[in-house]
Amino acid sequence: MVMHFTEMQHYIALAEERRQTLNVRAWTSEGKVNLYKGWLVHHQYWRKGFVRLRNPVNNEIRLIPEIYIIEINGYSIYL
Repeated sequence: MVMHFTEMQHYIALAEERRQTLNVRAWTSEGKVNLYKGWLVHHQYWRKGFVRLRNPVNNEIRLIPEIYIIEINGYSIYL
């Protein structure tokens, strides 16, 4: 299953609005892959291209560039 980058942005916005958890696989700046399983969308910056994810267990927040996201809820992202 694949999803276009702009569809992913809408998907993230809906998840933030509905307070749904996401499973996100994203690159790091060092080239490693991180898995954020069951995280909530804390805030999305459309113009700056970042999304803030919050861990519901310990409230840890991560700021991820949207361009680094390679998979979201089983959907591979393409440009």
